[in-house]
Amino acid sequence: MRYHLEKSLQELKDEIGRLGGMVEESLDKTFLALQTMDEALARDVIIHDDAIDHAESNIEKKCLSLFALQQPLARDLRMIGSTLKMITDLERIADHAADISELILRLAPKPQAIHPDIFRMAEKARNMVGRSIDAFINQDMETARAVCRDDDAVDQLFNELVMHIATQIKSGDRSVEQLIDIMFIVKYLERIGDHATNICEWVVYNETGMHQHLQHPREKLEETQQD
Repeated sequence: MRYHLEKSLQELKDEIGRLGGMVEESLDKTFLALQTMDEALARDVIIHDDAIDHAESNIEKKCLSLFALQQPLARDLRMIGSTLKMITDLERIADHAADISELILRLAPKPQAIHPDIFRMAEKARNMVGRSIDAFINQDMETARAVCRDDDAVDQLFNELVMHIATQIKSGDRSVEQLIDIMFIVKYLERIGDHATNICEWVVYNETGMHQHLQHPREKLEETQQD
């Protein structure tokens, strides 16, 4: 029985790796489309979002089957439960890539200059996602904690870019509608970093049995107050 469970858990990790690869490819295409305003590439991201949803659903079914048909121990239960949470974050990252691609299609006909810090923010968020997936598969707590610390830089860029865009809106020098679309892109990038952080929190949970919020002290305080 234990052999079959371990085999199933390894297959689960393999499927997580494939899903992670699909999400990373979606992000890469999205960010390239943003740099080049490539409408065809943006459409490709949107079209292939269904395949990512399907892969996530298959992993979810496998997790539920392991709960029902195997006899997982406490550590195994944490792995299966955290996988269910982690794949939700991956699916949401892919959704945000598709959301950004939709905005690219709106911006492409009359392209506006994109602040270079947006590309810096995209690169940092993309890096966080790749490392968070590796950390989850390899159960690497050191990498997981480092990824969570990197979210500070993404949040800092988010705050600076929002202020910059707000100033541009007030000046009236550029199309308000397009500036709002660009602000949404910045927001989606910030959320991608948050989801990468969430994944890393589940890495720590797998190893320690405790779910810790590895975000800003202010965010921790707000979460505590909400609880």
